[in-house]
Amino acid sequence: MKKGFTLITDFFKKKRSDMSAQPLRGFTLIEILIVITIIGILVVALLGALNPLEQIRKGADADRVNDLRQYHIALENYSNVNNGLYPVSASIVALRNLCNVGSPPPLRAYMSGCPTDAQNTHKYISDGSGTTYVFWGKLSAKGAGFWTVCANGKSGKVTSEPTSVNCPLP
Repeated sequence: MKKGFTLITDFFKKKRSDMSAQPLRGFTLIEILIVITIIGILVVALLGALNPLEQIRKGADADRVNDLRQYHIALENYSNVNNGLYPVSASIVALRNLCNVGSPPPLRAYMSGCPTDAQNTHKYISDGSGTTYVFWGKLSAKGAGFWTVCANGKSGKVTSEPTSVNCPLP
């Protein structure tokens, strides 16, 4: 009835030469360490290639550019209704502040809700007469600058933040 105990004692009674005839099962420590090292190298290479944080920044930049396009369409619609004039702001203001200003109706009436700008990176400036404007948003991806939109219809990326109503795009 002591079968389990008998198997253990039989194992220890076997000679070394008898045990070498049996095939070894399992992995050696070296094999396991090599596999773990290879997996680690592959993970580091994959994270380096994909760079998830950079992908998140690129997605946020795409959202910002889309928001700026919505503002551009709203400003042009505003201008069409207000005899070719844009909201006047001779100094740089946050673009989201324009949602509630302007001749009745305010700018928000020309878009489906004002886009949110949690980091307050969207800026706007116009000349004193409201005939031209420049607005921009700071991009956050690697090597980013500012996505800029001008009243003349040009839009694109510039490296430095606009400081006047003059369009910095070529």
